[in-house]
Amino acid sequence: MNLSKHYRSKLTENEQSELFGRLLSSQFNNLSVNITLFGEYEDRRITGIVTGIDPRHQLIKIETTGTKWDWHLIDLANVVEVEFE
Repeated sequence: MNLSKHYRSKLTENEQSELFGRLLSSQFNNLSVNITLFGEYEDRRITGIVTGIDPRHQLIKIETTGTKWDWHLIDLANVVEVEFE
């Protein structure tokens, strides 16, 4: 296991717009997405459907399914990548 820290590169304005567009598409079209979140030592992934976006506070609410239904509140600054499932 590698415990060295890694750093996140700053996203360009175009990359930020692309991520935000994919999150909006997930919300309004009920599409499942894989969201990669920055972690100090290791990135993590969450899969689900975006059910809320708060642009003022830069927060995303995503509902996940799996062994149980759950939801997460994510800071948009931590989103590294958004891919449609």
